[in-house]
Amino acid sequence: MQQDIWFTPEGIEDLLPSQAEKLEVYRQAILAEFKLSGYSMVLPPIAEFTDSLLTGTGRKLALDTCRFTDYESGRMMGVRADMTPQVARIVSTRIKPSGIERLCYVGEVLKSRNNKAKGSRSPIQLGAEIFGHSGIESDIEIIDVMLSSARLLRLPNLQMSLGHVGIVQELMDLAKLSPEQQNTLVDILKRKALPEYQAWLADQSLTDNKLKAAFENLTALCGQADEVLKQSQSLLAGLSAELDQALVHLNQLVDYLAKTQSINPHLDLSDLRGFQYHTGVIFACYSVTDASVLVAKGGRYDEVCAAFGEAHPATGFSIDLRSILDFIPEPENAGMRQVYAPFSDDYQLFEQIKNLRTQGVQVIRFYEESAIPDHADRLVSLNGTWTVKSSGL
Repeated sequence: MQQDIWFTPEGIEDLLPSQAEKLEVYRQAILAEFKLSGYSMVLPPIAEFTDSLLTGTGRKLALDTCRFTDYESGRMMGVRADMTPQVARIVSTRIKPSGIERLCYVGEVLKSRNNKAKGSRSPIQLGAEIFGHSGIESDIEIIDVMLSSARLLRLPNLQMSLGHVGIVQELMDLAKLSPEQQNTLVDILKRKALPEYQAWLADQSLTDNKLKAAFENLTALCGQADEVLKQSQSLLAGLSAELDQALVHLNQLVDYLAKTQSINPHLDLSDLRGFQYHTGVIFACYSVTDASVLVAKGGRYDEVCAAFGEAHPATGFSIDLRSILDFIPEPENAGMRQVYAPFSDDYQLFEQIKNLRTQGVQVIRFYEESAIPDHADRLVSLNGTWTVKSSGL
């Protein structure tokens, strides 16, 4: 049918007025929260050369990146599938900070593949990042900002999950696994394929009993964070300085969340979400009712900037507003007062319309009386003065 050409591609949707207005209200609220927390906005371009866009950890986005030839230069360009690598490029090549830099961003991204489980192919991404600090303090700060932003969305029963990809990496290094063995293990853990993990473990020759016990219990180190950390202390502490430091950081983070946010997060030490991207603590926020809705996710990614020539440790998070739009309640006091005004070249009417709009009143021009809804307010001329009156009067 002819109408088929008017349909948008699978996974790419229009937002109609009520949806777009709702999204914009929450977008502005979150950006205001970022600003109050000291984050400056950057706006990367929607497309750039793939040499830059797919550099370093950005290579993992290659299959998701829509590409085309730039007729000006003849070079290949791509539409961004994620904004974080772009922000890292800006930090390393444009800002070049000597200390801590706090940045935020908002924009639409595009993915070449449709994954219904992950929502729209054109997410609207908001995010905040801290560059130039490698300690747990910046991870804690960015989680604070993530939680305060998530609460602005007024979603019920917010809960958190935590992980630390550096723990599995350190265990693999201690076991002296080859790159092939590491790839196999990471794939198994990402898929949570426990029978495969047991089979893989049975094929390994681990001579260190403490290291062997760590691998044997790795997938069981999952549950309420305080309990998991108690188990981890006896299993992992003392194996290496790196593991000890990771446990110290996780304990600090969990203790902080309990004291300030009254949150005891879920902790999974075999969670390798974003393994080729993240380098330390990873975290996510969910709204849990009958179903679990991902609200925000993030983590530490200290290697991203290095691909652009300047190594800056970094941590951050992002929210996809489009994917959670249907779960977010309508904004409070979203409706504004409406007044209808006739079309006229009367200067006093023109000034009154401007005056009402500066007060936050929505003034809509009408061309015919039939266009005015019942009982709507309208501007009428009384003794030469334009006054707001109800059309029902």
